[in-house]
Amino acid sequence: MAKPKRKKNKSGGGYVPPPVNPAVEIAALRELRISLDADRPGPEWGAAQKAMIKAGIDANLVARAVVGRDVDLIDRLIDHLEDPECLVDPPQPETEPGPEIPDEVLRDAMRAFRKRVKLTKLDHESKLARSPLSSGKSADFEAILPPNQFPPEVWRSLADRGDLESTGGGFYRVPVTRREF
Repeated sequence: MAKPKRKKNKSGGGYVPPPVNPAVEIAALRELRISLDADRPGPEWGAAQKAMIKAGIDANLVARAVVGRDVDLIDRLIDHLEDPECLVDPPQPETEPGPEIPDEVLRDAMRAFRKRVKLTKLDHESKLARSPLSSGKSADFEAILPPNQFPPEVWRSLADRGDLESTGGGFYRVPVTRREF
């Protein structure tokens, strides 16, 4: 018995959201902002989060403001919606200067990082699923987690010196541009 033929989906169909009026969104956000209290959790925070994302504010900044119950950041985000020239400067986490790390440790850490990059690249290039007649595939990864033999302060110190670049989330890479001496 033959299978029945499937009908093709016609393109162009589907739900089209109504256009967003920025003035209405800003007014709604101002109303929600009045009800927000940093000391009191509640459904108002969820409603404010949904409204800010719907208004087109960056989701990372919204998450930082809602999770941290940062009312000042929410005010700056709403001001940025009204006037795009108004900069939203999220507060940078304060980093305390760590202890002085000896050059030998930094040199050993850099050597271990380069070795980890080399081994990761070899691992990516030599997968068994490829054809034995092909030459493999070049590894394309941006950054790696550094070896855990050294504490995070060592990697931050190397990034501050310019030997490594921090890509966020604990990942580092060798800088694209070489340092000048």
